[in-house]
Amino acid sequence: MAWFYDLFFGPGGGVVSSSAAGVQEPPIRPTSPWAGESNVAALVYRDIYGSNVDAADRAAAMKVSPIKRGRAIIVGSCADLPLTLGKFDGTDWIPAKRQPNWFANTGTVQTPWHRMATTLDDLIFNGWSLWAVRRGAKTEGAAHAPILDAVRVAPHRWAFDDASPTGVSVDNVHVIDPDSVILFNGPDEGVLATGADTIRAWLALSRTRLAKARNPIPMTVLQETEENRVTQAEAEAYIAAWSDKRSQENGMVGFLPKKLSMTTHGDTKPEMFDTAFNALRLDAGNLLNLPASLLDGSTATASLTYVTTEGQRTSLIDWLEYWLAPIEARLSMPDVTPLGSVVRFDRRNLISVPNDAHGPAVDPDPEAVQE
Repeated sequence: MAWFYDLFFGPGGGVVSSSAAGVQEPPIRPTSPWAGESNVAALVYRDIYGSNVDAADRAAAMKVSPIKRGRAIIVGSCADLPLTLGKFDGTDWIPAKRQPNWFANTGTVQTPWHRMATTLDDLIFNGWSLWAVRRGAKTEGAAHAPILDAVRVAPHRWAFDDASPTGVSVDNVHVIDPDSVILFNGPDEGVLATGADTIRAWLALSRTRLAKARNPIPMTVLQETEENRVTQAEAEAYIAAWSDKRSQENGMVGFLPKKLSMTTHGDTKPEMFDTAFNALRLDAGNLLNLPASLLDGSTATASLTYVTTEGQRTSLIDWLEYWLAPIEARLSMPDVTPLGSVVRFDRRNLISVPNDAHGPAVDPDPEAVQE
């Protein structure tokens, strides 16, 4: 099982020897599930587009508060929904008497909640997610061996590869066995692709608001008088001193020598920021297929047309179907689920307050675990 742990913990860190000779155990400290790509990609991006253009990666997207809030709603609502194997009898759902043990357990420190949370995170931002799976012995006549365990592979560790037999590589190594992985295709291209402009606009507006907070006085021009000439070095020194003073606690008060005069130009109304941020909040809601009222927009201005309403927990399930259905569809494919059966999330926790007990109302199949 070393390869399976390597896919989760990273090459060379998959297993460690215990005190008992010949016994292999998973390490205590796994790599972070949120570990991102190296800084090389961001540096190359800035070399091409300039230092003033933000790279629209996951780290940048998580700085956009409505996207972070929307992700929290999706992940927080869906990651703990129990998976259930069963069949539809007309309109009635009939759960299987024995449920796969891996639905509610893993053989690693990656909990089932984190497995689903990181999978949803991948689909939200990238549009794709990959699982590594461990299977048992194939029974006679079966097309696929039963799954015993599954873990999510961090997106920076795998990539599409036309030269690989399965179309993907992990840690730059071709994945040969199609039964060793499960590839999830999200409902769209992902926020990083469809919302790059929104991410950059939010970050740019945030910098502008921060600059305005540090320098609340309108744009200032220091101008020399006609009878007293100012050298270039003196001008730069005056500007630096004046800018530094404005950002201090008593920055509203300053002193100018006789050779200089000061004029201000224009102003920035605080309402502009509320209007702009609320417009971007609407964009973020549309990107995540969530109503903007769930993203806690300000109602300080008359131009804001949405408000938070009660009872949205009941209607939330309609919005979350967009993210749940692709996962259900993939887990219902023949390489995961026996023909004639499908996998569905137990959605009762989406509308129950407090939440129902987690897990299916049937016992897991003890034969589905390989010791």
